Amino acid sequence: MEKLVENYVERITSTNEYKKLIELKKIINQKYKMQIIAFKNKEALYLEAKKNKEYYNDFELIKKSFIDAKKNLYSKEEVKEYFTYERLIQNMLDEDMNDLKRSISDSFFITSNCQKNL
Repeated sequence: MEKLVENYVERITSTNEYKKLIELKKIINQKYKMQIIAFKNKEALYLEAKKNKEYYNDFELIKKSFIDAKKNLYSKEEVKEYFTYERLIQNMLDEDMNDLKRSISDSFFITSNCQKNL
């Protein structure tokens, strides 16, 4: 079973989509380091303020600041491309998971029918 998992991971990580995703992640982390830090700080403040709105008179300002930081980071071409590749890989994983579910369901159905016929 462990070998099957290793083979599956190898299959996914050897795809051009995965390699491009890793390449883009490195570029984004280097090129947009300050924007990432600003986004994460504003996200943390926003999440804290959202839980405790009654203590934050400036909640709407905090929310706007977070939204602006997110727009700034997510509007970068490399980030957009990263999310495109991330979706492609997620689609591959979803397809594989659906194939696995179908094969298990089919196997269960066939086994159940065989047992009924005995």
